[in-house]
Amino acid sequence: MARYNDHLTYEAVMDMNYLEMIINEALRKYPPVVSLTRGVRVLIPVYGIHHDPDYYPEPEKFDPDRFSSENKRTRPAFSFLPFGDGPRVCIGARFGMMQAKLGLISILLNYKFSVNVKTQEPLQYHTQSFTLSTKGGMWLNFEKITEEKTVICNGEVK
Repeated sequence: MARYNDHLTYEAVMDMNYLEMIINEALRKYPPVVSLTRGVRVLIPVYGIHHDPDYYPEPEKFDPDRFSSENKRTRPAFSFLPFGDGPRVCIGARFGMMQAKLGLISILLNYKFSVNVKTQEPLQYHTQSFTLSTKGGMWLNFEKITEEKTVICNGEVK
């Protein structure tokens, strides 16, 4: 944000490459859907591909650097499928990424988060759910950052 004088612009968001790497790593570990269907008899195991040690060494480790430009080139095509890929890729993928970035930037500028003791670790998942969801829910603590900070978004002081 400092590079853009605390103005939350499209360019500022697009320049936050590490934030996108973090989002992609979260989508790899916890894809919104665990499988994709294509045609009548094709089922693509997204969760299985995203956790395959041939593509992602130490797959249970959270490592955003997997999505650096250099590391992405070392993996085969279609080994990262949070929104599908090819001609049937989700038409909202770019919009979804922009929305996720803006949401994260907005809350991370103002709050600190930590995992609440109610969250069961390691995470366990519902096996009969269409979307990946945890048993017992995901509980977070948050604390407002009290340091005075002015952020300008679309010309409006916040």
